[in-house]
This record gives sequence, C-alpha cells and structure tokens, in this order.
Amino acid sequence: PIIISDTFGRAWREGHVNFAIGVAGMDPLKDYRGTDDANGRILHVTTIAVADELAATAEMITAKAINVPVALIRGMPYQPDVGSTASLLRDRTRDMFR
Repeated sequence: PIIISDTFGRAWREGHVNFAIGVAGMDPLKDYRGTDDANGRILHVTTIAVADELAATAEMITAKAINVPVALIRGMPYQPDVGSTASLLRDRTRDMFR
C-alpha cells in the first residue's frame, strides 16, 4: 500500500498532524462496528482512519524539518483494497464545517 500525506490543523486542538490525502492498495478505514470491545460490549460507532493514523506515525520518523521524504512501515496488518481517501470524508449531512 501507498499513502500520500500532508499536514493538517484541527479545529479544536493545538498542533498539526499528518493525514492521508491519497491511498492505494489498502482500505483506509478499519470498521469495528458490531464487534466486541475488550470488555465484551458491542461497538456501535468505532471506525478507525487507519490511513490517517499511519500518515501521522510516518511524520514522526520523516522529520519534516530535515527533508526526509519517505517512511517505510513494515508489519502493519491491513485490508487489501483499491483504496481511496474519498471514504475518509464525511458526507454532507454529518459534516460540521460545510
């Protein structure tokens, strides 16, 4: 899989994080809805933005200020998929900023 990232500011948090602006070869989301949590309760809303999490992790080792352009992350399980960052965007009915 390949993830292209950029820096992103968050409305209610200080600091910037990297997030995925392009994804290929993997499903950018991991949906836990309908599965049990560690205490046996069923999860109803938990979907993890795996591509964004990996982009943020990569930022920690690419060190933007010293121009390291690529990070290689090995051993991360993923769901093979065509992949698209479109699935990371909320639809207009749930978007708080449009």
